[in-house]
Amino acid sequence: MIAEQFRALFQFYVNPRRAASMVLDHGSFLFAVVAAAVVALAISMAADGVEAAEFSARMQALGAAPVTDQVTLEQFQAMQRAAAAELRGRYFATGLQVLLLLAVAFVPFCILVLAAWEHLGGGMTILFRDYLPALAGLLFAWTAAHLPLVFVWWSAAAGAGTVTALQGVGLTVFVALAAPVLATVMGAGMGRAAATAVAGVIVSAIASRFFAHSTNLLYMLASPWLLFYGYRMFGGDLMALGGGLSERQQFKRQLELATTNPHDADAHYQLGLLYAQRRLPVEAEERFRKALAIDPKEPETLFQLGKLLRHQEGRGEEARTLLEQGATIDPKLSSHEVWRELGAVALNAGQIDEALRYLGHYVKAREYDPEGLVLQGRALEAASRKAEARAAYEQAIECVKGAPRFRRAELSRWESQAKQALRAL
Repeated sequence: MIAEQFRALFQFYVNPRRAASMVLDHGSFLFAVVAAAVVALAISMAADGVEAAEFSARMQALGAAPVTDQVTLEQFQAMQRAAAAELRGRYFATGLQVLLLLAVAFVPFCILVLAAWEHLGGGMTILFRDYLPALAGLLFAWTAAHLPLVFVWWSAAAGAGTVTALQGVGLTVFVALAAPVLATVMGAGMGRAAATAVAGVIVSAIASRFFAHSTNLLYMLASPWLLFYGYRMFGGDLMALGGGLSERQQFKRQLELATTNPHDADAHYQLGLLYAQRRLPVEAEERFRKALAIDPKEPETLFQLGKLLRHQEGRGEEARTLLEQGATIDPKLSSHEVWRELGAVALNAGQIDEALRYLGHYVKAREYDPEGLVLQGRALEAASRKAEARAAYEQAIECVKGAPRFRRAELSRWESQAKQALRAL
């Protein structure tokens, strides 16, 4: 078990996306907390030593000037306090407080922003689902980013002049590793995950300044009575907030056990869906193909594999073959969405007549789907049928406005694309 945790940790240096998936499948939250705390304490102790040495040097320099009266003594003491405050401010991200900031500021901010940006649904629902998986993965990422720097901090090379550089390196590497963690946990795009991680660091830095000036408030919130009543009132919510990681791991273990049955195609299919949601196309394709090897005429597997391949460069024809096989077996496959995917493949290949035929069939069956309408509008626009394209875009916008409130965030991307296309017409 411990060896598996260290493998996940060191995998961040080789393949961060795969490492994040390993944490989701087998990572221990306790190990993540302990490892991050040990690294944070080691860095904090090293930083304290550098700070003490620099402060001592400054005080010796100040003490070289003779103190002749009370005013000069007061000035000397004020300079002492100013020097200590300046040095303390330089080490805001080297102690255990960085882990607190990660838990209470960085993770919730990133989840809520990505949920809104990627149109994943209700922010609080996504927060409760992804909080603990994201926190565990980010603790692994923070540990991996700072573990090599521990040896530098404790070496003779770590002097006063290298403090800012070391903090900058650790922060940069952490952001680089946090992006694949957020992308894997939430199924988000890598670019948006990276931008959100950068913004999360800024928000956390602001929060650290707030905590630094709110010591009395923090002591009050740490009161045993307040903690007890807080647990009584919100204990259920806190338990739900922490259940996401264990539930995912139990589900994955059950699926892995089911794959030992050589006749169980569904287990491979479900694992393929899981990897596709994490945006791990290689692993997802492998599972879908294993499912097809057991049951080559399962339309849902054909559809999902075709849908996966149509987003990959140069694999459009392969995707089209799979989708056509699925549509032949079940013309209503995935609520007719197989025709939308076929239309998208044809549109990407520049086969406009085929795209119009597929998308026309789809929109006839699903006239209120904004994604299908936007794709149809693009095909009509490519065929120089601009009036019809405009009507398709306008209908897509109306469909989003008329959708149930809980689905509007998910569908809003198509409204934005339709509006952008209308402005360009």
